Amino acid sequence: MEKNALANGRQKSLEYSVKDGAAFSIMTGFGEQYFTPLAIELGASNLWIGLLASLPPFIASLPQLFTSRVTAHLKSRRKLILIAVMLQVLTWVPLAALPLLGEANAVPLLIILVSFYYMFGQFANPTWNSLMGDLVNEETRGRFFGMRNKITGAVAFVSIFIAGYILSLFSKDAVLPGFSMIFLVALIARLASWRYLSLMEDPPMREDGAEAFSFTQYLRRLSKTNYGRFALYYSLMNFSVYVAAPFFAVYMLKDLHFTYFEYTVATAAMSLTSFLSMSYWGNLADRFGNKKILSLCGTSLAVVPLLWLFSMDVLSVILIQILAGIVWSGFTLSALNIVYDNVKPHNRERVFAYHNILAASSIFLGAMAGACLSAEITDHWIFYSSLQIIFLISAILRLMTSVLFLPGIKERRIVEPISERDFFIKYSGTGPAIGLSYRAVTGLHRSIKKIGKKDE
Repeated sequence: MEKNALANGRQKSLEYSVKDGAAFSIMTGFGEQYFTPLAIELGASNLWIGLLASLPPFIASLPQLFTSRVTAHLKSRRKLILIAVMLQVLTWVPLAALPLLGEANAVPLLIILVSFYYMFGQFANPTWNSLMGDLVNEETRGRFFGMRNKITGAVAFVSIFIAGYILSLFSKDAVLPGFSMIFLVALIARLASWRYLSLMEDPPMREDGAEAFSFTQYLRRLSKTNYGRFALYYSLMNFSVYVAAPFFAVYMLKDLHFTYFEYTVATAAMSLTSFLSMSYWGNLADRFGNKKILSLCGTSLAVVPLLWLFSMDVLSVILIQILAGIVWSGFTLSALNIVYDNVKPHNRERVFAYHNILAASSIFLGAMAGACLSAEITDHWIFYSSLQIIFLISAILRLMTSVLFLPGIKERRIVEPISERDFFIKYSGTGPAIGLSYRAVTGLHRSIKKIGKKDE
């Protein structure tokens, strides 16, 4: 009887988690997705855009060093999450007012407010991951998060589209009140998210065997464990991605002169294919393991920025975003599950905090590198825009990162055996571009192994 009640409580919590995720997606669709367009509207340079994309997550990651201590003091993961989320709700008040204040010093103020927004949201992130790790069964983790991400992705798609449509109703010279309007919707959505989080169960944390290791000790162990090799790969991939990531919006709105509606359609296309492919990746991850998904999608990430070298119109950008959505959904899902698979439950909160700090630091360095490069690189006759050179550099860095680090990451769960080559041939539905990148990378993997054997 008690076991049934426990199972029912857990099931209800997972249902509330899905509803929380949907409300959270409305917030990001109406709010977070439009931070960069607002900065561009306020006249931000590429350096300011790079700072907006990278500095707030970096600043937000640092307080996570203390998340586990605060959780221990409060003796409740849910309480910490609710406090942090409510503080994030409050940041939407000045964010919604900012577009109405005029343009004087607006971009630096936007970066400060977005930093607080990320700080309160990210402070609860390790605790939320720890809580979800206890609520979701290991055997169905890929399926559950695939289903949850599919629903949240669908909501995000609709939200991005509606927010962009609202902005398109305002004239180009008087669009700032539109940003205030959509940011108010984001505030209301995060309040709904807070409500659903408050209804979730808070099972006692398993503290037996927990290790109170420092961030420095965490860094020293990275090269010695399977999780550590993954964390290094994930961080370097974030660096490689963010060399270019902050500037795709700039490229669309400034260089290609997209309207807000065209920008919205392109952005929503990625969200659409992301949620449509989530269940597909989740089922495959449960069956064949997360490493194979990570290998396929991680190496395929190098293809995406290369395609931007040939994008000159809305249709080509939408096609690129469709591919990006498929690849990123698999990469994100497998990356999260690999942390769950490799980290003991009693250490998850601390490890997720350190993991996020490492990733945010890489994002900051990558975006700053991209911003500095964009200031130095001038337009070249081969390229339509100097930003395309940044996209090319990002593609090369992504490929190098996958080639060097993916072979060292192993699958920790017992899964149905299949080679990565056979897995790709049989289960990839993501198109010839991914196939080409996969074959190129596996060829490089074999070459590196041969060289290593010769050296031995």
